[in-house]
Amino acid sequence: MIWIMIASFFLLIILGIPIAFAMGASALMYIVVAGIPLEMLTQRFFSNTQSFAFLAIPFFILAGNLMIHGNIAQRIISVADSMVRQLPGGLGCVSVVTSMGMAGVSGSSIADAASTGSVLIPEMKKKGYSAKFAASINASSSVVGIIIPPSSTMIIIAWLVGSDISVGEMFIAGIVPGILIGIAYLITTVLIALKRGYPSEKKPTLKEFLSNLRRASLALLLPFLLISAIIFGVATATEAAALAVVYALLLGLFVYKTLNWNNIVRSLKESAHGTSIVMVTICASMIFTWVLISEGIPRMISDALTGLGLPSWGLLLVLVAIMLVAGMIMELVPNLFLFIPIFMPIATDIIGMDPMHFAMIMLVTFALGMFTPPVGATLFISCFIAKVKIEETVMDVLPYFLAGVAVVLIISFFPFTVLLLPSLF
Repeated sequence: MIWIMIASFFLLIILGIPIAFAMGASALMYIVVAGIPLEMLTQRFFSNTQSFAFLAIPFFILAGNLMIHGNIAQRIISVADSMVRQLPGGLGCVSVVTSMGMAGVSGSSIADAASTGSVLIPEMKKKGYSAKFAASINASSSVVGIIIPPSSTMIIIAWLVGSDISVGEMFIAGIVPGILIGIAYLITTVLIALKRGYPSEKKPTLKEFLSNLRRASLALLLPFLLISAIIFGVATATEAAALAVVYALLLGLFVYKTLNWNNIVRSLKESAHGTSIVMVTICASMIFTWVLISEGIPRMISDALTGLGLPSWGLLLVLVAIMLVAGMIMELVPNLFLFIPIFMPIATDIIGMDPMHFAMIMLVTFALGMFTPPVGATLFISCFIAKVKIEETVMDVLPYFLAGVAVVLIISFFPFTVLLLPSLF
């Protein structure tokens, strides 16, 4: 029955059923056929979400939406523009740096792809960049939104792993990998621009850069305030998220004066919608994962992998390869629920890795799936804005995917890239 459940799950995905419903329906079929009381389904659906840490998710989503609807993206784009527009493929480089800045504000790759892409993709097309390239660079660079803190995805990972890591540690650990991804994508963009002859822009003056930085300084200060509050024990991650909402409101209403009642209501609606999607996916994933664990599937997979007799580095490469493929065919949150119970014990007990180190490898690896066909969320959004078909972007996405894989390998085999900053605190 367990294999029928897994097969039905993939069949429902192929038929286009949203992944949360596919997981829930296949798990429900198993529970009914196995004669497990349906009360167990209800209990599993809700009980594990009764966590104070999960309250941070809607707060971070709301803070990000308030920032975006308060036109913060425009200010960050101006800073990025005055930093890197003189490089080959200037607007493409601006897209990368903007995504890094927006990551610290919104904490969401999808929000970054939409807000940054709606401004930069049309501008890139006007300057002679192909629509395929504009969509590809926006989709790929926006994945830093869940790697550079704050990130609601990090909250889910910390909760799944348990007492071995905290949200604050995850936030600090994501800084260096996020910067490495940004640098890798900047280099990739410059190389592609040189090959294709994409233009650079006029070099900015120091006065222009300082002026743009001053205009965006209060927005860019938010991630530093949040991380500092968590690190030094001033607030928990949930309390810091609530403070971020207050900060975004004060900034938009009284400093920048870009928020009004309509924008606030729109932000609340979008936050409720986004939170619902995340939480329904989490609840369905919990049921599906519970069935797999109760049937001993994680242990079976673990025994099969360790039975290959590979050295530690070879086993780690196998885990990374499996996660890369899984990231291409499933969404991020379900992948975390499926693979953390299976792969984390292998990484910590057999390979001997630090839980924080492997958690960050999982996050970055699965993040790459957000801009790869067929289910890449940021790629869908970017292609919609660029008015281009997803299948047309494959060759333009490939260099960024390979650059991302290179970063995954770097953080995999050089643990200090993840562990150094958390160890300092």
